Amino acid sequence: MNTKKTILISTITFALGFYASEYRHGRQVDNVQANVTSTVPEAQTIDSVDFPSIHAEPNQTVAAQDSFAPSAALSPIARANQLIANGAYGEAVRLLNQLLDENARNTEALWLLARVYEQQGQHKESVGVWFRYINAEVDAQKIDNALDYLAKYLIRLTDNPSIFGESYEWLMAQLNDLIKLTPDNGELHLQLAKMNLKKEDNEQAQYHALMAANQPETRARAEGILAKLDGDSAGDDNNPPEITVPLIRFGSQFLVPVKVEGVPVKLLLDTGASLSGLTANFINRHYSLVKSPKPIQLNTASGSVESYLFVVDTFTLDNITFNKHMLARLPMENMDQFDGLLGVDILGRFDFFIDQNKAVLRLRKR
Repeated sequence: MNTKKTILISTITFALGFYASEYRHGRQVDNVQANVTSTVPEAQTIDSVDFPSIHAEPNQTVAAQDSFAPSAALSPIARANQLIANGAYGEAVRLLNQLLDENARNTEALWLLARVYEQQGQHKESVGVWFRYINAEVDAQKIDNALDYLAKYLIRLTDNPSIFGESYEWLMAQLNDLIKLTPDNGELHLQLAKMNLKKEDNEQAQYHALMAANQPETRARAEGILAKLDGDSAGDDNNPPEITVPLIRFGSQFLVPVKVEGVPVKLLLDTGASLSGLTANFINRHYSLVKSPKPIQLNTASGSVESYLFVVDTFTLDNITFNKHMLARLPMENMDQFDGLLGVDILGRFDFFIDQNKAVLRLRKR
């Protein structure tokens, strides 16, 4: 065999060996990359309440941390998800805060940061970031989801004094801030009613209990709180255990004579009304009765109506006087046949019976 043939055969052998080696290496890398790809798990909250991702696309996956998946190829948000999936929370927090330094309204970074802080038990930081997220988000559905989640989060903290008992005032402040963004949330009003009752702030407790009573899902529990306020606002122990109140027939219904700060008032007896109140007409004639008005969205048969609650010094039913009681301004214009409604915020404090034959209302103290 001459020299030229020897060189040619060696060259062909080397080339075949090189390409075979490269082919095997490529297949190995493909297999490893296929094995390390995984879906990012949901971060767990303090009681494992599910809150689905509001940014990730369906079936979105990111590569788990591995030497075969260089982080330089990932976006910053994907990299943060990767760090969270691997429990590197501190590094994830640093990366997310860096993104927020560059753009304070980066909603993906805010959402992830709030969840990471909660996962770490840094609840004050988490709540603060949730408020920042809600302020920055523009998608209405995502905002509603976040408001609902934050409400449940704060209530869970309040119901776990071992977690947050030392920060009662801070929790109340967060709940008050949140209720401004979601004023129809009966659960939040119920929680604030209980917290104010504990602080012996009966006016605020009554206000939030009445707001909760305006929502069907919290009405019964709110009535229980209103009944607890009975000892501070209604009558005294010398009142008889049962009283009988004469009623005035009004078609198939009845009017109840009461006094509001000494002014005679006729209220329509309405066991379906969660709040007692006075008509707009009556209030216009006696506006001096209105004190400390607070806004409310009244749920009526024709829809939700903006109105307000206000405090009256005395509300007298027969010989029982409720002090510092809240009434609603009822959106009843041009109503002169009666002056307002008597609802379950008053009636619910008693076991009551309407004797239609005798036209009397019987009230027994609970």
